[in-house]
Amino acid sequence: MTRDEILIMQSGNKLNQLVWWKIFDMNPTPPNNDIKLLPDYSNDMNVAWSVVEKMKSLGYEPWLMNEQKYKEYPSQTYACKLYGNGESIFVRGKTMPHAICRAALLARGLTQREPDGGKSGEK
Repeated sequence: MTRDEILIMQSGNKLNQLVWWKIFDMNPTPPNNDIKLLPDYSNDMNVAWSVVEKMKSLGYEPWLMNEQKYKEYPSQTYACKLYGNGESIFVRGKTMPHAICRAALLARGLTQREPDGGKSGEK
């Protein structure tokens, strides 16, 4: 998955599954194989706060911002900035949980190449 693919992901089941798998190091298959049983990290701020806490435990300092006053970003009015481990990641989202999840995935290196050299899916 590329950085751009993460940055265009919408809130919902797919994003929640990636957070479950990549942030919390859980099995990529959800409980009972039902993706709807996963916590709603990308829509519920109470649940998204567990992502913030996890990122803090991994050495990141989160900054959460409400950008509603800026007219340049009318559809992406919340932002999450993660500082730590020698990097700074800034992501906007339609909601705060949305921004948090996308920033966390980028911070955890989801965009790194696959072990096969990035050729997975090629024929």
